Amino acid sequence: MKNRLQFRLLGRKIYGSLGRFIAIILIIMLGVLLFVGIKSSGPDLYHDSTTFLQKKRASDVQIISSTGLTNRDLKLARQIKGAQVEGSKFVYGTSSQNSDTIQLFSYRQADRLNQLELTKGHLPRQNSEVVLDDLARKQGYALGDQIKITNSQLQRQQFWIVGFVISPQFVNKATRGTTNIGDGSVNYFAYTNQANFKVSAYSAINVHFPKLEGLNSYGDDYQAQVARKVTQLKAAFAGRAQKRDQEIQTAALKPINQQQAKINAAKKQLTAAKQQVSAASQGQLTTTPEIIAQEKSLQDAQAKIDAAKKKMTQLATTTFYYNERADLPGFTDYGNLADRIAAIANVFPLIFFLIAVLITFTTITRMVEEEQTQIGTLKALGYTRWEIAQNYVFYALLAAVLGIIIGVIVGTKTLPQIVISMMQTQYSYPPSPIGYDWPTIIIAIGLALFATLGAVVYVLIVQLHEKPAALMQPKAPKAGKRILLERFTTLWQHLSFNQKVSYRNLFRFKSRMWMGILGIAGGTGLILTGFGIRDSIDYSGQTQFK
Repeated sequence: MKNRLQFRLLGRKIYGSLGRFIAIILIIMLGVLLFVGIKSSGPDLYHDSTTFLQKKRASDVQIISSTGLTNRDLKLARQIKGAQVEGSKFVYGTSSQNSDTIQLFSYRQADRLNQLELTKGHLPRQNSEVVLDDLARKQGYALGDQIKITNSQLQRQQFWIVGFVISPQFVNKATRGTTNIGDGSVNYFAYTNQANFKVSAYSAINVHFPKLEGLNSYGDDYQAQVARKVTQLKAAFAGRAQKRDQEIQTAALKPINQQQAKINAAKKQLTAAKQQVSAASQGQLTTTPEIIAQEKSLQDAQAKIDAAKKKMTQLATTTFYYNERADLPGFTDYGNLADRIAAIANVFPLIFFLIAVLITFTTITRMVEEEQTQIGTLKALGYTRWEIAQNYVFYALLAAVLGIIIGVIVGTKTLPQIVISMMQTQYSYPPSPIGYDWPTIIIAIGLALFATLGAVVYVLIVQLHEKPAALMQPKAPKAGKRILLERFTTLWQHLSFNQKVSYRNLFRFKSRMWMGILGIAGGTGLILTGFGIRDSIDYSGQTQFK
């Protein structure tokens, strides 16, 4: 009977003050929505990048040498425990269309690292086919077009465009790296069969560690582990530079040595010819004009060979470079933007949520205080403290749960999606399914329950300790007293009656006063923060490129 009455009272309370009940739900929902939505945006951005790089098996380290790389270098890289290693070739060339600078990479169907994301068409199947950067498709290139890429290290320079792709090595749509041809910047990248490259040496060695796949590439843990792997690679390649220099010198000196052998043979023939001349002239002659001319010719040839040897020795200087993902064009910028969004999320939504907590706390406190007569009546009828309190606890709990559920769902599914869609205009990471950031959600639940249940518990502790007779009497208004402003007699006398009442009420109801002050201050702070962030971003961009 008592429980039925309590639930009937709860229903009447909700129906009788439906506007207030909905307002509490909306305040909690907005607080949770902004807090969870903005706080989840940073982790969701990191999740998108991690998912894409893991799916495409992006290389963790890329080894580049100033003199090229060979199969011996691949064997050295494979000595690192857990390393997956592949060699790749690339050259820079100019396109016949618009004189664009293109970085052309080798493609093999068996390659497993740095896999391409096909956006249109198909991958190269024949040597005459090429796939272009998806950015080129938006700049006028189309499937079926013929493109000429000029570079002397290619077997052919005419290709048919059969597809457009996204590469995990180029995640920033605004930059494709630099080069020493054209205007110094790469416009697009492209891939064609490896058979189209003349050079036998690799341009780079891609190294991937499967154990690092699940880590955030922008996190400290991942960067620390990659740094340790780079140290191991450097140890494995210790002394390799000198051996590579010797290999290059040996290969380059082979034709020079062949020429040296011919010169040495010619010198022997001239020596034999001199002996014949001396024997025929019985020692009177040791040479002839023809022999002198041949000796001068041999001297000139020897000088050229000596200069070639010296030049080859100076040119053959091998240097290894170990590039991480952070060294890829535009890769770090994405992490910096995600960090900025996460930093904003630590302040911006928290201020709004605290305002929502303050408003909710005050609203529920006033609601319980207004019903002290009903509380006194129930207490006089023999209801226990819990039986009286549960009516208000369920009211606050129901409002909080509805606000939390709506706020979490809407905040998780909308705000991060908006941020991700904005980032897609600059970066190539495709969106992945958005998950729930449970640590953030738990914090939001705690704050929302504090604002609702905390207010109810606080007021009920005070009310339920009163006697039923005291509760059933109307609450006496707070006693008025002189305020500080009244001491300034001249100023006080010039105020109207309504102004005096307003000033006195401000100090009589201090909780309402502080709620108004903090609410206005917080709202103003949010507005100024929003405009400040916008102006700072705009001004920094203008200043940077002046």
